[in-house]
Amino acid sequence: MYPYIVADIGGTNARFALVTGKSQGNYLIDHIHILNAREYPSCSAALRTYLEKISDLKPLSACLAIAGPVVDDTVRMTNLSWEFSCVAMAKEFGFQHFVAMNDFAAVAAACSQLTDDHLITVKNGVEEKLAAKAVFGPGTGLGVAGLVNHKGEWLPVPCEGGHVNIAPATAFEADVIKAAMAVFGHVSAELFISGPGLVNLYKSICAVRGEQAEEVSPANISQRALTAGDSIFVETLSTFCSFAGSFAGNLALTYGAKGGIYIAGGILPRFSDFLLQSAFTERFSNKGVMSHFVQTIPAKLIVHPETAFVGAAAWLEQQIAAARA
Repeated sequence: MYPYIVADIGGTNARFALVTGKSQGNYLIDHIHILNAREYPSCSAALRTYLEKISDLKPLSACLAIAGPVVDDTVRMTNLSWEFSCVAMAKEFGFQHFVAMNDFAAVAAACSQLTDDHLITVKNGVEEKLAAKAVFGPGTGLGVAGLVNHKGEWLPVPCEGGHVNIAPATAFEADVIKAAMAVFGHVSAELFISGPGLVNLYKSICAVRGEQAEEVSPANISQRALTAGDSIFVETLSTFCSFAGSFAGNLALTYGAKGGIYIAGGILPRFSDFLLQSAFTERFSNKGVMSHFVQTIPAKLIVHPETAFVGAAAWLEQQIAAARA
């Protein structure tokens, strides 16, 4: 089976790697190369360039995690003009197995493989090994997906859950959402729980507090909250964590995620200590008459540097095993 290709392809970067084996429960990921996706007219051209970089190796299988929908055999990128058929790609490159999946579905698939070395427990609980899991990832947007076990196979369930309406849990949060509604109309979870969302949240809090908002980046907000202790920025980061906790608990209820909630994305790992001291767990657990249901569900922050590669590897190996059965 080894080695085989995994890829994580977004609107800017096409990241390729080889999985060369597995050790102590972790995939061995080597030969990582990052290509500028916009320099290539097609996925085929980018893949060919990667194969040239590893010309001394001959992988026979590949799984590509793609930022875009995968419908049957057809793959269309959301922010690139790339479109291809998995069957045609397998034939072109002589692969025995070639599959593609949505990139956040790959993050969900990784949740069945990650070990404690790559997880930080945010909320304690008891994971039911074969129960449904759910993952959300604040980044440029807010990715959401589920993971269910069916007859021994883990199946990712991608969705557009980042665009649900965000819900307040306090009168203050209701005022913050109202301030955002005056600017944006529809206030989705992504509007606050994401990188750009951190700025939107800061400006909405300033409107509620009657303060003049500065022009700041998400990194500025977290840095000034953590190092300078500026009250408005601390309040913004605290509210961000509270909304994230409420959202995580909502996901647990929606998916019946007794297998745990996983948090991906590049934002929360940057202030994990702050997150652990925040109201995240309290807000996760406060679900009224269903509080008992979420009380024992754990929440874990993913700190693996190559989560999409892990998910692509898990999905490919599962597909290969199914084909051989």
